[in-house]
Amino acid sequence: MEIHHYTRASTLPLILQSGKLRFTRADYLDDLAELPFEAFHLPRQAYFINSWVKSAVEKSGQWYRYADQHRGVRLSFKGSPFPLTKLRLELSRSCRTRDGEPKTIGLKLNRVPAPFTRGTMFGKGFVLMPWVDEESFGGDVLYVEDPAVYVRQFVCSTPEMTEITGGSRLARIKAAHWEDQSEFRFTLMAIRGPELIYQDNPDQYENELLNLMEQWYSLGTGAPPPEVPFIDLPIDTLMLDRMTVTLGSGISEEDREAVLQSIQRYAPNAIVSESAIQAR
Repeated sequence: MEIHHYTRASTLPLILQSGKLRFTRADYLDDLAELPFEAFHLPRQAYFINSWVKSAVEKSGQWYRYADQHRGVRLSFKGSPFPLTKLRLELSRSCRTRDGEPKTIGLKLNRVPAPFTRGTMFGKGFVLMPWVDEESFGGDVLYVEDPAVYVRQFVCSTPEMTEITGGSRLARIKAAHWEDQSEFRFTLMAIRGPELIYQDNPDQYENELLNLMEQWYSLGTGAPPPEVPFIDLPIDTLMLDRMTVTLGSGISEEDREAVLQSIQRYAPNAIVSESAIQAR
């Protein structure tokens, strides 16, 4: 599988320097009709999206909309740029319900596949939730006439609870008028986390997370979504050296030089090519 990401020229040096790609919260996406699930008590703010296309043929619409009207770049990878790990985690605490019944809260993961490490999972203001399998993280977008009607098959909701069977597919459903994008996307789901940096004091972070979870349980609200507008996910460093960067036909000399310098410094084995589309 080969995938391609169109972006501004000024973004590439930031990606290479940080070694991360940005996932945007769903309510910041272009399509206002995406993830129409508020009625099901499932806030779209819990989903974070990173968009690609699988077509090896350059798309003028992608260049124009996402790559600064042909003045940007296209990144290409042969496979997912995110490293897969197996998370093992047990974080729990005993508490009591409002009726005095004993209850255990927390998280338990037993070699669950995830595109992030434990250190990345626990972010400042958010906690990433791994999907149940490797395939759920990335997939093709499905284009339908009425997304709100289509997703009802994946969600069963009552005033007390919402059961989701669609997983990340809920974030890969768009209206048919976006079909020309032929989008492939990676999807993260996150809950609100402590306003702390995990690496500074892991024990303090985990204790505060359990405090939050106990509070949500006592209130009967469930875990709220994060307030952060985006989440940056580390890239597999080996994939950077296997990357292809295509320069847009309208890229400025200044941006071209900045892009080439950043590639030379952070991904010297990457391939650089020129766009086949000569846009005016």
